[in-house]
Amino acid sequence: MNVLNRILVVLGLLIALPLGMAMCIAPIPILGAVGQSLEGLVSWLNTTPGWSRLLLGILFALAWMVICLLLLVLELRRPPRRLVRVERVDGGAVEVSLKTVTDHIAYELEQLPGVLRARSQASVRRNAVAVEVEVETAGDVEIPAQASQIVDVVRRVVEEKVGVRLAQPPQVRLRATPAPAVVRRPVEGSPSGKNL
Repeated sequence: MNVLNRILVVLGLLIALPLGMAMCIAPIPILGAVGQSLEGLVSWLNTTPGWSRLLLGILFALAWMVICLLLLVLELRRPPRRLVRVERVDGGAVEVSLKTVTDHIAYELEQLPGVLRARSQASVRRNAVAVEVEVETAGDVEIPAQASQIVDVVRRVVEEKVGVRLAQPPQVRLRATPAPAVVRRPVEGSPSGKNL
């Protein structure tokens, strides 16, 4: 919502600045032009039938209400929390960013044998962390053993190294890359082997 607020303020200032300066410099011609436009609008509304005037009024009122309600909801909605409280700290209150949690998890997971790449996401739920991890592993690893090791590492990093609580068991998505095909070369002296 901060970005939308800035855009609306900038647009409002870009419109208000020249209009305000023009009103200060030449108020009579500008107010006269505005008055003529309003008189033209009133005369047009007088010539339109009452039912179409009412229908147009209802449509514009609904559009205005939707825009205002949307802006109100966006303004009042709480932004997602980016900090979580560290549990095991004596003598004070410490909060750590979710990026710190995800960076530690990714670093530790990439140290495991067979892990090629790791990405993690974290969100705050009731002053605890919910973690989702995507891990790309080599194709020759045993998936159940690797998955168990990944869950243990995530739990250890979050609860012991960073010091925050897990809101739920970590969600892990594994993707094993296929092992590269092995090209066999003929052995010299074998019937299929030829000297190059």
